[in-house]
Formats: sequence, structure tokens, C-alpha cells
Amino acid sequence: MNPPVKEESTDTERSAVTVTRVYDFPRESVFRMLTGRDTASKFFSPEGAEKLVFEWDPKPGGALRIHDRHPDDGAVYKTSGTIVEFVPPEILSFRTATASGDGNVAFEALQTVRFESLGPRRTRVTVQVKVLSAGSFPGGNVSLEAGFLGGWGQTLDMLQRAMDPTPSSSKHRKPDASGNR
Repeated sequence: MNPPVKEESTDTERSAVTVTRVYDFPRESVFRMLTGRDTASKFFSPEGAEKLVFEWDPKPGGALRIHDRHPDDGAVYKTSGTIVEFVPPEILSFRTATASGDGNVAFEALQTVRFESLGPRRTRVTVQVKVLSAGSFPGGNVSLEAGFLGGWGQTLDMLQRAMDPTPSSSKHRKPDASGNR
């Protein structure tokens, strides 16, 4: 379960959400799994989505392009963006614009993922998403915030399963009220 959505945003303050998970793996391993050229495609779409395009150049100024068909309504969303900051194994930051099937930009966001070592085999991953523009997204910032909380929650859960695929592992704890596991 993800933490509640922060429903405050003003014209002068961009809307932001934060999702956090703790993993019982070294920071370098977690960073490599989420950002690696051969592994990143597993995580950057909703669970069950059909990946149509995944292009990823993980370096500052590198391009990001993801097209996927969502399982619930069959809609195709096209995301393109630029890697803003890439500092292994500490930070990944990227700016994206996502268009719906009609080609209109539904929203723009700055997404920053921080990897904090909590010891030799423990890592905190914190994702902060700032909605830069709600564009034509139905429901505006509040709906986008809920979507990013759920989407990044899924992404970090998929990352956990990829890091440790044993279903009976104690690492598969339910998150507390703040989204921490």
C-alpha cells in the first residue's frame, strides 16, 4: 500500500510526491538493476503493460523513450525525455513528457531517484516526482500525483522481486503508512 497522496499544490509551488523503499542489497547492486541498459526496461512501465518501445541512454543528456500499451484500457502512452543527472550509484534524474494516444502532451515531470547506502547490504531508494505541467491529463495534479505514487510503488515492488525472487522472503514486507518497507 502506498502512502496517501499529498493534495496540496499551488501555482507557485510545483506538485511533488515521494515514494521510499528499503532493500537488503548493496547500493551498487540496486542502482545497477534499476538503471542498467539490459535491466531497466523491466521497471519503467506499469505492471502488465505491453512494452512497444524502450530506448534508454543512461548518461547526462541521454535520451529516454518509452511507449507502452496499458493493460486496463489498451491506451498507448508515449513518453520521451532526457536524463538530467546520472551519478552511479547515487542518483538518477530525468525530465519526461508523456503523450496520450491522441498525441497531446498529457503531462511533464521531473523524476529523481536517490540511492542511499544504509550499510554494506542495505539501501534506501527515494523517488521524488515533481509535476511540471498537468497538460491535458484528466484530473490534473491530484490525479497525476496518485498515478505517480502507484506507478513508482509498482516499479519499486518489481525491483524488489527482481533483486530477490523468493516469495517467502522476509524482505517482502508490506509498507508502513509512509510507504517504507
